[in-house]
Amino acid sequence: MLFFGHIGLTLLVVFLIALALKIGVDYRLVIVGSLLPDLIDKPLGEYIFSSIFHNGRIFAHTLLFIAVLVIIALLVAKKYRYWGFGILTVGAVFHQVEDQMWNAASTWFWPLFGWGFPQHEIDNYIMYLLSNLLSRLDIFAPELAGAVIVVAFIARFRLYRPENARAFILTGRFADRTKVKPLSLVKQ
Repeated sequence: MLFFGHIGLTLLVVFLIALALKIGVDYRLVIVGSLLPDLIDKPLGEYIFSSIFHNGRIFAHTLLFIAVLVIIALLVAKKYRYWGFGILTVGAVFHQVEDQMWNAASTWFWPLFGWGFPQHEIDNYIMYLLSNLLSRLDIFAPELAGAVIVVAFIARFRLYRPENARAFILTGRFADRTKVKPLSLVKQ
């Protein structure tokens, strides 16, 4: 899965859960969390340290990474009563599920099976991604679905209007008539 698949599918699932629980969520953190493993691993593994890793799924695609995020989220929530890191973690968990990381056990369970990561010999990573997007239905379909979901959110919450876009950028919430309570550790 690439960009829109991660954002759109994660956004939809978290939105439906938050709606069912009637809690407010900072969707900016959902979006960042849905991309976080790739934002960390792709630059490191495919560009900065490409001669070492040759792989865009390294540290941030592991369960250890999720465990560290959970610990940070719990510590921050306990001390500051802020669940933002928890929301970020949820996005990162969905990213790993969408990438089906259990199929790459040596990466997902790193370092239990050794300190190294699988290496892939790819000359031009951008062309590799584009080729896969255009030739593999298992990559194209989630990207298309994610893009449709993102467009639907933009249309539904009128994010094309500057005031709504600005409100979303500043608060991470979608302007809606549905009343939700903010996610916190204390009852309000």
